[in-house]
Amino acid sequence: MVGKAVKVAAGIGATTLGAGLATAAWTQVERRSPVLRRFHVPVPVPPSTPTVRILHISDLHLFPGQEWLVQWVRDLAQEDFDFVVSTGDNFGAQAALPMLREAYQPLLDYPGAFVLGSNDYYSPRAKPWISYLSKRLQKRQPKRNVPDLPWFEMVSEWIDSGWIDLSNQGETTSITTSSGHSAALALVGVDDPHIKRDRMPALPDGWDNPEVLRLGLTHAPYQRVLNEFTTLGVHVAFAGHTHGGQLCVPGYGALVTNCDVPRRYAKGLHQWGFGGDSCTVHISAGLGTAMYAPVRFSCRPEASLLTLTPA
Repeated sequence: MVGKAVKVAAGIGATTLGAGLATAAWTQVERRSPVLRRFHVPVPVPPSTPTVRILHISDLHLFPGQEWLVQWVRDLAQEDFDFVVSTGDNFGAQAALPMLREAYQPLLDYPGAFVLGSNDYYSPRAKPWISYLSKRLQKRQPKRNVPDLPWFEMVSEWIDSGWIDLSNQGETTSITTSSGHSAALALVGVDDPHIKRDRMPALPDGWDNPEVLRLGLTHAPYQRVLNEFTTLGVHVAFAGHTHGGQLCVPGYGALVTNCDVPRRYAKGLHQWGFGGDSCTVHISAGLGTAMYAPVRFSCRPEASLLTLTPA
């Protein structure tokens, strides 16, 4: 009887170990399997407003050894879009600037706008994996005030190419869509709320023009920022930061969002309501992972292509 119990226990242990190893292996497969997601977004603008296709990229966290991701991002330039939105956390290591230059180079031929995340300023530090799931352990991490990443070089090159820096800024621009129509965009953005660098800017000229598409950019989708975007009348807000939860449970979803939005907002397209108004919010699950937690489960890396059409 004892021998039988030992065999059963050994069998259970072997099964558990096998399942654990299979899960660990799958996290490596999944993190290297990015997908381009496509969304149709009705926007409350006049029917004469042109359709605009926006490519949303976020959270590359590039570090050496991710040349496959560099090529995947470059290949996005073959898609049909009119404007690029980047919502931060591009660096995964101090040595990543040449990789970022290569990844973004074909996309810089298109008009675009961007904001930064904390991982554009501060390089990653080794920390326990469990800290990604625990706010209490995250608060124990010492704060840093002096950036150690070459963010200024990246930003300067993007601005020189014509992209708009929306870090606590607002601006109006006009683009020519792939269909040959001229579309006006009114843009506002904030620096990373996750490290409390966000300051809502003054609204740009033309914000109240009914034929203008009003877009808001933030790295981390904190409620205070989404509430302000909604109050200002932003049509579509773009954010990243959450990694879609990164480690998700099938049928349950994200375990955490790493900010104060509920888990159901961890990724995808949502309607955000505040004060009787609403705003469409797209939260990207991002393309990368932290260097010290290079895993994804039930949450594939992603970029997104959003087609904004008059409602």
